[in-house]
Amino acid sequence: MSAIFSILIPAKRSRYFIVFPLFLSLLAGCAQQAPIATTTDWVTHEKSLENLSRYDAKGKLGYKAPKLRFGGNMIWQTTPNSDKLLLTNFLGKTLLKLDATPKMTTLVDYDGKQHSGADASGLVRELTGINLPIEQMRDWLIGLPTAADTYQLNPQNRVAYLAKQVDGQTWEMDYQEYDYSIYPSLPKRMVLTQDKQQITLIINEWDTHKK
Repeated sequence: MSAIFSILIPAKRSRYFIVFPLFLSLLAGCAQQAPIATTTDWVTHEKSLENLSRYDAKGKLGYKAPKLRFGGNMIWQTTPNSDKLLLTNFLGKTLLKLDATPKMTTLVDYDGKQHSGADASGLVRELTGINLPIEQMRDWLIGLPTAADTYQLNPQNRVAYLAKQVDGQTWEMDYQEYDYSIYPSLPKRMVLTQDKQQITLIINEWDTHKK
């Protein structure tokens, strides 16, 4: 496990451990304003999402598992040929910087050391202890249930829930709130779970690079 995460959450008396529940309450507070929901048909909405080949998502990420928990700022960037993830703490210090392409993944850790590998999810898990389905996130983050084993729609015909087995692990994503002020409407609050770990994602700003 990366030193940064063992340093952040090493013991019950850690000040970072104490701050984490407050971080989750702030995440909840960010999502209490009700959006103006608009209904569309799913086929039209799905096609709009499939056409999003480039986007940026900025917000917060909260990670909670039996032996590891932390919260921080998140920037996710997707292009046709790459996915980039930047996690920083609330002081702006980089916790993790990931650059993934179909052929190679590069990860820069808290100490500034660079690591490379072909498996993005495996590299993140090995170096940080964080279990995250990187390969699926580019679509799941925008509410597109690509290759999901099952999914459900909400009353506005956006994805409310999806589930998929990845390497023998069942991942479930609950879409709790959407931003209906942009087109296509995109998720604002999501909770991703796998067994006893939970990842809360709050997206405060979307950029789909459309003028």
